[in-house]
Amino acid sequence: MTFIRKIKKPSGTYLAEVESYRIDGKVKQRVIKYLGKEIDGKAEKRVLASEIKVDNVKRSFDVLAIDTIARELGITSLANKHVLALIYSQILEKRSINQLEEWLRFTEIPEALGIEQVSTKSLYESLSDIDETEMSAINENLYKIFKKCDKSCDVAVIDVTDTYFEGSHEDIKRRKDKDGKVRKLLQIGLAVSFEKGFPLFYKKYHGNLNNAPIFKDMVLELKSRNLTGVIVDRGMTSQDNIKLAITLKLKIIAGMKKSKPIADEILSTICRDEIFSLKHRITLKNSSVFAMSFPFREGTLIAVYNPMIEFVKKEHVFEKGKESVDPYTGYCLIYHNTSYDVAKVVKHYYDKEIVERAFKQLKGILNLRPIRVWLQDHIEGHIAICYLAYAILAYMNYKLRKTEFTAVDALTSLKSGYKVSLSTSNTEWDVHVPLEPKQNDILKAIGVVYKK
Repeated sequence: MTFIRKIKKPSGTYLAEVESYRIDGKVKQRVIKYLGKEIDGKAEKRVLASEIKVDNVKRSFDVLAIDTIARELGITSLANKHVLALIYSQILEKRSINQLEEWLRFTEIPEALGIEQVSTKSLYESLSDIDETEMSAINENLYKIFKKCDKSCDVAVIDVTDTYFEGSHEDIKRRKDKDGKVRKLLQIGLAVSFEKGFPLFYKKYHGNLNNAPIFKDMVLELKSRNLTGVIVDRGMTSQDNIKLAITLKLKIIAGMKKSKPIADEILSTICRDEIFSLKHRITLKNSSVFAMSFPFREGTLIAVYNPMIEFVKKEHVFEKGKESVDPYTGYCLIYHNTSYDVAKVVKHYYDKEIVERAFKQLKGILNLRPIRVWLQDHIEGHIAICYLAYAILAYMNYKLRKTEFTAVDALTSLKSGYKVSLSTSNTEWDVHVPLEPKQNDILKAIGVVYKK
């Protein structure tokens, strides 16, 4: 009868299959075969290199990073796993859906999500299978997690961007987009937290709707979610919108247009030599501005003067051979009803670029353009996928905050980490192969556990 015996040597503990036998009345053991080596208390099978066959190599580490974040955020609770496959691939690869089926076979996405078979048809159909109730539950869970990481989650920075589609089945009028092209547009209002840029919610709007009613709707959404404040650009505000925010008891920091009544009431009273002084100077990240405040509509109106902007705009006018210049060139207006001092409000307002960076990721890295989809529900599904993909990137950025990497940098590095499936005539196993030393640091920061 054979059994396994541990044989300890200076180089380590080895495992062997042995059997006992008697000779001259004494019990002895003979080694049938050596099985391998014990490493960290586990048996590692002894295999000859000549017997090993490589069955497949799959892109793995970047998938494991995304999957780890998605599970931590509860995004993997989505019932349709093909939707999750689209979210993961949206971050990793800009391909049309009809090219994803083949690409996914060379990644660990199907294994990570438990998808036995991926098809182009199932991927397309999943675009219209994103349940609003599911999305609402996931977003509520996201907020709970993000709030623990970002104390500013009660204050939303909101803005609007647009995306287009080419479908002929939807009755939506065409209009010019920001690039001057006439297209069918769908607008997306996005709210992100002030400090970390975590996504709080998004809403979809008709392409021909202007920003004022969008602001009203998003402010009502803020209130329904018990958020306490909002920071918004002047393109979305009006005096009526500010009154609405005050009525809803929301704290607001908002840019305001330099209308003639406000210019006559406020800007005309400012002496250029007075505001352009050390007393009123505020240092921002990359520049300095000068500001004075005035009581205004149950709050405060801040006049911000930027001499560099004034110089550039005047030079532009002069180069055209003109002399007439707006007397308030270089000024902008910020309204607020907070308890912050002037400097803090100005810095908060100019730091609202966090939402612009969010849109940059959505429209650049995440390719917020329909991937050759034509139906309205497919486009809306694509927007939801981009939103959840952005949530993963934002949280990954947070997890990597103590490293030198951004989420995009990290995923670029992890792209070269693979899972290799090996086999011999009687056994199969997988190993993950890191190709760069920094990959292990990234995976550790994200919290990825993998089999070495």
